[in-house]
Amino acid sequence: MEYAIIIDVGTSSLRSIVYSLKGQFIHEESKEYHTVITNGNEVEQDPESWHNALVFTLMNTAQYVNRNRLNICTIAVTSQRASVIPVDIKGKPLFNSVMWQDKRSNTQCFEISNIIGANEIYRKTGLRLDPYFSAPKMLWIKEEQPEIYKNTHKLLGVQDFVIYLLTGKFITDWTQASRTMLMNIKNFNWDEELLNEIGIDKELLPELCAPGSIVGNLTQEMSRITGLKSDIPVIIGGGDQQCAALALNILAPGSAEANTGTGSFVIAFSEKPAFDGQMRTLCSAAAVPGKWIAEAGIFNTGAIYRWLKEQFYKESSGDSFKMLNDEAIESTVGANGVLLLPHFQGSAAPYWNPMAKGVIFNLTLGTKRGDVARAVLEGIALEIADNINLIENISGEINSVNVAGGMTKFDLFDKIQASAFDKNVIKYENSEASSLGALISSSVTLGVYDDYNEAFKNICNARQEVFEPDKNYVIKYKELLKRKNSLYNALEKGDIYKLFN
Repeated sequence: MEYAIIIDVGTSSLRSIVYSLKGQFIHEESKEYHTVITNGNEVEQDPESWHNALVFTLMNTAQYVNRNRLNICTIAVTSQRASVIPVDIKGKPLFNSVMWQDKRSNTQCFEISNIIGANEIYRKTGLRLDPYFSAPKMLWIKEEQPEIYKNTHKLLGVQDFVIYLLTGKFITDWTQASRTMLMNIKNFNWDEELLNEIGIDKELLPELCAPGSIVGNLTQEMSRITGLKSDIPVIIGGGDQQCAALALNILAPGSAEANTGTGSFVIAFSEKPAFDGQMRTLCSAAAVPGKWIAEAGIFNTGAIYRWLKEQFYKESSGDSFKMLNDEAIESTVGANGVLLLPHFQGSAAPYWNPMAKGVIFNLTLGTKRGDVARAVLEGIALEIADNINLIENISGEINSVNVAGGMTKFDLFDKIQASAFDKNVIKYENSEASSLGALISSSVTLGVYDDYNEAFKNICNARQEVFEPDKNYVIKYKELLKRKNSLYNALEKGDIYKLFN
């Protein structure tokens, strides 16, 4: 039997997972790391943390593989998107990675808007002009770190950096490039007009390829360091959210998913580039080559849940998350009036306000800690529900929502989602959607399965759990959604956010 190693590079950890080509989980190695947040809006990470995590997990994986005499037929990579790492000709980082959550490039966004216009950028790239994406970060490096820009050989994303470490090649795929704000979403090529107008040198960008491509083989050096056999084919799986869509059966119109990790992403399949008249949703390249996804993202969801645990449940001698969850269950629908705006690092869809701030509203002396915990769960679900409504406006009716991510392990959150969405929520037995999606992509590339639907049926045929909306709660959550939007609009129209920026 043949096996694959899937490298999943997340925001908080890197994991190397061994799967059989039929989707059976065999072994996992992981290593955590942390981003550094400074001045509120600046979010960086030392690229060596990924290098170290990659070597650490592959060394331990190789020991398991060699001890059990497993035949590894490929290594595939999927990762977070829209971070930027300037490297020299030898792939050595010249600056910390400017992370996807980083907001320092607001000035550059204004410059780009004055040169090109947000609408033209949206129609060309499928992206809204925002510091979230790579191009403003690249322009910030050029303007604020000119010596680093001068010495830069390539501007890479996190996936591209890991691919270089494995193969020695500077290459990216369409799914990652579609988050740079520099790739034409209609033809999957770097847009030379945009590059010229923004002022980014095309030669600094990596080579483009289709997702699922074999981009090289494991180098002799990486083989020597890790203990894995050399010349193992390396496949570029693509962006974590696009890969997750494969494993959540987002393979035809009418299907949608909500994947909640550090942030949340609502994704629907599209046969053609899909645009929103108010530019609230995004259009990106799908992990299925030549297809697209309509997408609405939320910067911080799971990260807020983790923040709540670390700041309010430190004293727990046992499982802090269990205590948090137990107290949330004890609260009521509507959290006894407490309402969350989950904008701890600004807002993406539906508001697209990088200056927005998180709000826990309507606290009283009668508020309990469990009410705040429940409000966090509900506030996240309501923000996702808002984005599902946006996606439906451009992609058509969504019948059910497939969910994945760490927070979906808590059944209360899944029940809240079902009622907030007013749709059946389907959770698969294995919630590791990004890595399984990369496995699906790899298995089609290797010819194990004829297409993505066949691969999904064979790899993701695990049991599923269905959560149905409670009609009594649906009415309550529709009212809470209106209150959430009213609260945001009152803060935004009153220029409250400007007072704190």
